[in-house]
Parts: sequence; structure tokens; C-alpha cells
Amino acid sequence: MRFSLLSSCLAFSASLIAAVPTFPNAQSTRDVDSEFDYVIVGSGAGGGPLACRLAMAGYKTLLLEAGGDANGNVNISVPGYQAVVTADPKLRWDIFVNHYKDQNRAKRDPKYVYEIGPYEYHVGPNPPPGAKDLGILYPRGSMLGGSVTHNALIWIIPHKQDFDTIATITGDDSWAASNMNQYLNKVYQWLPNMPTDPSILLRDLPLARHLVAGANAVGIDVPVLTPLAKLSQLLLMSPNSRVNPARDATEGYFQVPLTMKLGERSAVREFILKTVADGHPLTVRTNTFVTKINFNTTGSKPRATGVEYMEGEYLYKASPLHRTNFGKRGSAKAKREVIVSAGTFNTPQLLKLSGIGPAPELLRFGIPIIKHLPGVGTNMMDRYEIPVNVVHEDDFSILDGCTFDLKPHDLCLKQWLDNPYILAARGAYASNGLATMMLKRSSFASTSDIDLSIFGGPLNFQGYFPGWHDFSVRDHKHFSWYSLKAHTRNRAGTVELRSADPLDQPEINFNYFDTGTTAGGADQLDLGALIQAIRKSREALADYYKFPILGGTNYTEEKPGAHVQSDEAIGQFIKDEAWGHHAACSCPIGEEGSPMAVLDSEFRVRGVDGLRVVDASVFPDIPGIFIQSAIFMVSEKAADVLIREAKAADGE
Repeated sequence: MRFSLLSSCLAFSASLIAAVPTFPNAQSTRDVDSEFDYVIVGSGAGGGPLACRLAMAGYKTLLLEAGGDANGNVNISVPGYQAVVTADPKLRWDIFVNHYKDQNRAKRDPKYVYEIGPYEYHVGPNPPPGAKDLGILYPRGSMLGGSVTHNALIWIIPHKQDFDTIATITGDDSWAASNMNQYLNKVYQWLPNMPTDPSILLRDLPLARHLVAGANAVGIDVPVLTPLAKLSQLLLMSPNSRVNPARDATEGYFQVPLTMKLGERSAVREFILKTVADGHPLTVRTNTFVTKINFNTTGSKPRATGVEYMEGEYLYKASPLHRTNFGKRGSAKAKREVIVSAGTFNTPQLLKLSGIGPAPELLRFGIPIIKHLPGVGTNMMDRYEIPVNVVHEDDFSILDGCTFDLKPHDLCLKQWLDNPYILAARGAYASNGLATMMLKRSSFASTSDIDLSIFGGPLNFQGYFPGWHDFSVRDHKHFSWYSLKAHTRNRAGTVELRSADPLDQPEINFNYFDTGTTAGGADQLDLGALIQAIRKSREALADYYKFPILGGTNYTEEKPGAHVQSDEAIGQFIKDEAWGHHAACSCPIGEEGSPMAVLDSEFRVRGVDGLRVVDASVFPDIPGIFIQSAIFMVSEKAADVLIREAKAADGE
């Protein structure tokens, strides 16, 4: 398969039209001076809420975002465009990673990407002569709100063990789940969430037939003659119950809550824009790429004093619109602290470029050492995800008129734009396509908590590669169950510098399965859980045939394929084709005295003053099922820590 930047740009040219309500420009008036109380690098799940809270508390805060605001770009607002927005060249970074360092093994994945020209790719086997190995695409968002503005909107709150583990490791009881609940309450002050309108499903009974079958497969007795009544009851069940004390271990069938309001994406970006509009002292500078953290090294301990940056569009080489452009250079000073919230890949990259990281690596690139911290860029974790994809004889009618391309013939977009959110009036695009989920505990789980989440939807998603957004909706005949392995054990991922150029992507190795963490059979335990997930997905597909009253046509399994039946064959399929998109833990919080701990329990970078990290990289273990809720809570906690310390320093 071959994909070019030109075709991608043409597909998204219409996104420049303001088709959604506009907001105040995030580029607020710049101060005459460049000194702030706090300078925050990155406006995503970690940095965005933190910046808002600090400004709301009255502290002069600068929030720096490498991407633009995307104001008026409909791609960031339509839940049904969750694939489209990740492919918008104005809003994305194409990060390429290695699942395996052995590239011959990595190339067993049909999603493996080669570069055949500047930002032009070949996907899969038989690349043309001279093609350059790239690896597996790992989409990242480059816009106000970061990757939250292009994610799948799924909102699942963390498990108690996710925070209790940090409390145990650090001895800091403020991390206990019972205390962290207050930060979830704070998140709910600004974050809306709601499930897919169940009445949308009434437009497509064969699709509902698949969802009913999923419920039947997890042991719920679904009446054969009245299945929709049972499905309607199940769609009222939230996986985020805060009254069920056994919630984390409760198996079953649930709705999928989404971070949207009345069928429109709403999350960090909207919180930032409201904070600016309300007049709080928050300055947001978009298209500003931070290249270095500055330190004062005259004291007994280095102290972060600010950052250096470059201004301009598409500066990072991961942008498909990057061209040689050095941008306008600038700097900003932090009177109190610098907070890095650049994400699991870019936070360790920025720390290393600034002299904080493993000394041998820094010396190899001629970077002066500020602090030898060998844990920076290690311990990286992710989920494993794998599908079972089938194709039907006929289309799913719920997708009639849905072209996912912003063209005039995209009737589903017209329906979404022209109607209120009442009884499915906004149509299929008022959902991310995933209405229900099975939650299961595999027999390989390390605790009593759920470790498998299995989603079903009418698309052909097989993971990430250039052009995946078109491929997954190329026809309307596919249905897929997707399995996500929570509480994975592999912590062998690394983020290493490729060069001393801040615009270069780092080298990212996840070291999947047997090439990663194997102690105690960790790799086989994770693999065993995913094999069970594949079998549960197939059970749900088989149960589809128990409900012919809902209509529909027969299907054929495409992935893994009917010939893949043994545990060994399924396991090989998983090892070859699994992917992830919740990278975390590359700058972990750890116990005092641990040589690999990067942060203390209050987000401070060890060995220096005035510098903290607040994003997905802080976790010592990857949390929960979906990661954004845990990061939001961490951001709210960090705000409390910083505000408390600032008031104490000011004698308040």
C-alpha cells in the first residue's frame, strides 16, 4: 500500500472551514516581559488542566503548545471523526516506533511502514528498492489539548490499585485511592461525559444483534425473542460506578462513556479556552516548540529557570507538513517552576536534551550533564490491543451516507451539523462507533481486577498505519471486536535520543512480549490473557447467530482468520500484529533512594530544583484500562501540590 502527503492534504482541505462554533483565540496577548510564575510545556491531559488550575488560583502561568489551536476545524469536534482527526496533517505527529528491535521480526506485522520519499510511505511487505525502514505508526496529537483532542473519547476511571500502588511505593498516603477521589471530583467540574445515545442503535438492528451477542457471551441471559429490551437495560450500566465497592473486579457488559457534550467532543481544549476567556492570568502560546530547559547551576543544586523555544508551524520532523524551518527563537523565565507535560515520548527527550538523563547517553551526543538520572526514558509501558475482524454480505445501515471525508456528499456530517442532540437526531457521528464493552478478568490476571476490555463496532480497525483512517471505513460491511489488555507487565520500553537535534524524533523501542519483561513468565501471562480475549470475541461472534430475529447477513472472519485456531497460532498472530496507544511510565515516580526513580511523590525531578513532570510518563505502573482519566486526576493533584507549596512560600 502506498500513501502520499498530497492525497492526505487534499482530503482535509475542507477542514479549514469553520463548521463548528468558534472559541476565543488561544493565542492571548503576549506580555511585554517573558517572566511568569509557572511555565508549562505541553497542553494535553497533564499540562492543560494544571495550567488552568494554577491560573485560576491567581498565578501568572504560561502554557506552551507545539501545535496550533485548530479553531474552526470540524475534525476536532465530531465524535465520529475519531479516526479522521488523527489523520489530519495539520493536527498530527507521525511517530514511528519499534515493537521489536529485530526488524525482520517487526516486519511480520502487515502494518510495518517504509519511507519511499519525503513523507511518502509504503505499508506492508514487498517495499520498492531503496525504501527506508520506519517501523509502526504511533499517532500523536499536535494541537491545543494535545492527544486528548484526537483520541477515541473513551472515559474509564482508574482502578484503586493504580493509585494505592504509588502510595505503597513512595510511602506518601496522599496517593491512596481514597484520597485521589477528590481529584476525580475536580475533573468532573470541567469534563462532561456521556454514553452513545442508545436510540441510534435502533436504526440498525443487525448491528444491535452483534451487541446483544456480546452481552450473551459474557454470561448475561438475553431473551432470544426480546433481545432489544435487554440491550436497552444494559446500555444504562456505566463501567464507572463509584457506589459499587467491587467495581474494579465487576465483570459484565456496559455502556462506553465518552468525553463529549451533546454529541460533540469536549475536554481539555475547552477547559483551557474557558480559563483564558474568563480572564484568569493564563497565557497560551501555540505553535511554540520547546527545545531546552534552562538551569542556574551556581548554587548547590541546579535550578530550572525557564525554557528556550522556537516559534513556527510544523517544526517537529514528525509533522507530515514539516519543511526546513528553523522558526523564530525565544525564551521564557519561570519565577517559581517549570513543569514538563510533553508526554511519554517527548518529556524524556526534552529532559535529556536539557542535560537530565543517563550520563553515557548524554555524553554520546555532547550534551552537558546537569543531573545523571539513569531512569529517564526507561520503564516505558503500554497496553496490548488486538482485533477479531469479520466482513458481512451487506452494509450496516447505520453508516448509510457516512463517508468520513468532509465532502458535500458526507450526509452524516450534514445530519450532525444541522440537528440537536435529541433522540439520535445528530446521527451516527454523535458517537465514536463503540457503544458497548465487555469487561472480563482473564485467568492470567495478577489481581482480582478486570484486565480485559473488549469493544465492538462497525469498522475494520486493525491498528495504526498511514491511511488507516480510510482503510477502517472503506466499506460498511465490517464488524470487529477489539481486545485491550489492562495491567500489562512489560516495562522494558525505552525512549532514547536519536540525535541532539530537538526536532528529531527519539528512538522508541517497546520490546514486545518475549523481548521485554519475561521474569516470572510475565510475557506469557499477558499473551495468555489476550488469547482468552480472542476466544471470547469469537464466542460473541458465534452468539450473533442466536438472534436471527434482528435480521442481518452471514459474515466471514478475516482476522485472525478461520485457520488460526490453536493457542500457539493465536499467540503468534497476537505477537505479530498487536499494537498499543497508551504509552506511559517513561519518567516514573519512585521510592527515595531508587537509582531508576526519576520523580519523587510530588512530581519533582530528582537532583534539581524548580522542575517537575506532570503527564503519562510519571506512573511507575500503567494505570487502569484507558489512561486519560488517570492523567487528568494526576494533573489536578499536581495543581494542589504546587498551589499549596506556593502559598506556604508566600507565607499564606
